Amino acid sequence: MKILAGILGIRLDEKVIFFKGEYKVLKRVLLLIKPYKKKIIAIFLCIIISSGINILVPFISKEIIDKGLVSQDFRVIIKFSLGVFLLVIVDQGIGLFQTKYYAYLNSMFRYTLSKNAFKHVLKLKMQYFNNVNFAEIMNNLNIDIANIASILDRGTFLIINQVFKFIGGLIGLMIISWKLTVIVICMVPIRYFLVKYLAQKRMSLFQQYIDCNREFSAWYGDTISGVKEIKLWGADRLKLGQFINKNRKIMKLNIKIIFMDKLNEFSETILFQFITSSIYIIGALLLFHHDFTIGSLFAFITYSVYVTMPISAILNIGYSFSSVIPSTNRFCEFLDMETEFEKSNEKMLKIVKDEEFNIKFENVNFSYKKGQKLLSNVNFEIRQGEKVALIGSNGSGKSTCINLILRLFKPTSGKILLNGKDINLFKLRDYRELISVVNQDLYLFNSTIEDNIMLSSKNNECLIYKAAKESGASEFIDKIPKKYKSKVGRNGSKLSSGQRQKIAVARAFARDSIVFIFDEATANFDKESEKYLSDLININYKDKTIIVICHNQRLLKKVDKIIVLENGEILEVGSYEELYAKNIINRVI
Repeated sequence: MKILAGILGIRLDEKVIFFKGEYKVLKRVLLLIKPYKKKIIAIFLCIIISSGINILVPFISKEIIDKGLVSQDFRVIIKFSLGVFLLVIVDQGIGLFQTKYYAYLNSMFRYTLSKNAFKHVLKLKMQYFNNVNFAEIMNNLNIDIANIASILDRGTFLIINQVFKFIGGLIGLMIISWKLTVIVICMVPIRYFLVKYLAQKRMSLFQQYIDCNREFSAWYGDTISGVKEIKLWGADRLKLGQFINKNRKIMKLNIKIIFMDKLNEFSETILFQFITSSIYIIGALLLFHHDFTIGSLFAFITYSVYVTMPISAILNIGYSFSSVIPSTNRFCEFLDMETEFEKSNEKMLKIVKDEEFNIKFENVNFSYKKGQKLLSNVNFEIRQGEKVALIGSNGSGKSTCINLILRLFKPTSGKILLNGKDINLFKLRDYRELISVVNQDLYLFNSTIEDNIMLSSKNNECLIYKAAKESGASEFIDKIPKKYKSKVGRNGSKLSSGQRQKIAVARAFARDSIVFIFDEATANFDKESEKYLSDLININYKDKTIIVICHNQRLLKKVDKIIVLENGEILEVGSYEELYAKNIINRVI
């Protein structure tokens, strides 16, 4: 890769790259490496010194044979042998230093890729998570990061080391015998065309391998998510059959890739042995005619290794990177996916927490796909301090309205205004800090109760206890041996549904936002807890804006107004008494 793009001066053009059209992708990866420029330069200096030592050793060995062994000069043998020994010690010491930096660079590069991927996952739009599952995301990222990180593994720097060896070896060959040098160089075009053909084949196979793995991961994640249904409907044999069929495709491709690797190794070994045998034969003829010394022959063979092995290594870059290119492409496509976070813009409006929170829907339409409207011409307003309920049958658009207020989605057309200004003009992080949400399908992390309550900030014991008491969660927490230090299990698996819901409510109270959204938040509450929460909202949180999705008539009687949705449209807006009189309450609930 043009010696890591001019030691990360980063000027690449299309002619440099083994696979035409991919230079932009590789340039982008090299930019990720750029922060480690100093360490890479240090490694290159080590490589140059090590290569210089390796070039000297065959010359010294030649002198040991010709002037020491053949001439039977013991002093020469001792002097040059000690010289080689000292050079090897220096070379190995440099090798230790290189290895330390190899390991650091490779580990840090993997970390950087993983961190960038994780940050991007957290910023992706919700639509992405509706289309893929966790297993698919993890599998794709793990494969791609491992392949891309191989650019900075020991093998890449060894290839660069081989380049310097090649230069030194070629100089040594020309000094000893230009005729034999021609034989060595003749293998280059043969090896080049073989590697080019095999690399193209391997890249095609690896692309298929990636696609099959992605398909299998998506299927696997979907299957595990539906394991309860598989058990209840006795579909285990069907799923096992699907598992076998999908893995059979992956195994066949893996076998082909491994065989292709062996075929590449086979062609390299045959060519290398052909060159070595030719050198022995022709070198022997020159030796018999006194045009060569024994030391020169052995030195030439050593230098031929310095040339032939690097040729294979250099030409194999394209073969080795044949798996990097598809992974890099997919990884870059992933990083280029649109996120919900806006680009840094000084003109983005700042939110003053003390000001009122008046939110208004103006002719809002929303759909995931064309022709499938979830909301149609929705208009309503929620003013600061109002207690508002959204009601309607399943699929009427209640949760969609909430998701739009939270900016998890954007309206297809129309506007949502905050104090008369489009909500998309406000910084997303600041905007969401105004709102606390309790969903029916809440998620608890596999951590302690206190960590789950204070999810987005540092633990404040007073705030945690106050929020837990207000939500009613303290009643069961105080009875647990470790209390607030108790682990809740994966998604609160160690708690009952009612206990999980109370912790979620405590999480909302602990944030102390100016707006609270309860999406069927009391669905798992007992009647006493439900009444307590209802009274609390209307007394302790009377200055807060409350938006609830519920069908509990006791709670509906206490809200200021009710917005009734039907088939994505506003059916009616009014108080409980007004809607009850029109028989809408009984019809919807």
